[in-house]
Amino acid sequence: MSDESKPPDRPSLIERLSYPPSEKHEADRQSVVLLLSRRTVARAVQLAVPVMPYATALGVTFAQLRRHKLARVGAMMVALIAMVGLFAELLAGERPLLCKYDNHIYLLPALSKKAAPFQSIAEYEAKRAPSDWAVFPLVQHAPETEDLTATFLPPLQRGHLLGTDGQGRDVFARLVFGARTAFTAGFMGMLAFAVIGVALGALAGFLGGIVDAFVTRLIEVLSAVPALVLVLVVQALLPQASTYTLVIAIVLTRWTEVARLVRVEVHKVISQDYVLAARAIGLTEWRILRRHVLPNAIAPAIVAGTFGIATIVLIESSLGFLRVGLPKDTASWGEMLSQGRLRFDAWWLMAFPGLCVFLTVASLNLVGEALRDALDPRLRDAAASHEREPKPSR
Repeated sequence: MSDESKPPDRPSLIERLSYPPSEKHEADRQSVVLLLSRRTVARAVQLAVPVMPYATALGVTFAQLRRHKLARVGAMMVALIAMVGLFAELLAGERPLLCKYDNHIYLLPALSKKAAPFQSIAEYEAKRAPSDWAVFPLVQHAPETEDLTATFLPPLQRGHLLGTDGQGRDVFARLVFGARTAFTAGFMGMLAFAVIGVALGALAGFLGGIVDAFVTRLIEVLSAVPALVLVLVVQALLPQASTYTLVIAIVLTRWTEVARLVRVEVHKVISQDYVLAARAIGLTEWRILRRHVLPNAIAPAIVAGTFGIATIVLIESSLGFLRVGLPKDTASWGEMLSQGRLRFDAWWLMAFPGLCVFLTVASLNLVGEALRDALDPRLRDAAASHEREPKPSR
């Protein structure tokens, strides 16, 4: 084949890119760039270049919490104490867990007085037939049952695992039912004052004007008085003391902290560009508050709610110690501590309730601090950079 019949050599990609700038070669140069881009993408897919997954704010928060060892310990401790209080009848009581009585099988009658065929061990022993049987809880004593012949018994005496108090009531039974009292007041109070605080704080920060001034003055007035004094005043105004009246008194006095934090956060959020853009496209004020402002301003309320549970547990224990605010037969850790104050030789009345209060408050504070670090971007970035720092070699 002669040289004249051979096709001309096609210029390489580099030569085509090095053409002098002109309209004639511009289309050729753009086609080369597109071809190189496609080859680069195909090569990246072929090499399976790893792509970082999309991370949401919630996922980042939970990942940060999982790395916090003390937070995991605190969360497990809080969950354990809450489960003890929730299923207190399965650990202490005079009604059985399972029994055969009057030719019927009863499963978990301890959870309901109506479902139980008898209400006390003495009644069971008096009416049982030879073929009847029953499986009782770990401690066969109710928290309100008094035995004046067994007052101030030390632990492991006469069937009382942790001893008795001044009225002969079992300490273990009152501890597990006291956990129910503390967490009922804590969680119910936290949910209630968080809802009120978030609502009032968001409205004050978003609407401004008279609403903001009124809510701010109300927060300042209520914050100037100690919370325990306010709770005592509210309790005195209510007709009858109970756990629910205690929750009402705490809610009416503790919502101010959440409202103050949410109000400040809403003030920061409404000046962001995405809020201005939402208003520019014509979204209603209610939709902007609900969809764009409140979700980005609620993080401080979550942290304050966790610390709020610990505060409510302390307030409930303080009222129990003073023997006000709760009915007489209600099991309370603070009431047990008050009895131990009168009898220094009954050390179990100070040690076991005090340990329960300490573990509960300390665990809730650990979880609250971890949530604060995980929800605050500045603290989260500082913790991440600290973890990436190389450790000094020994």
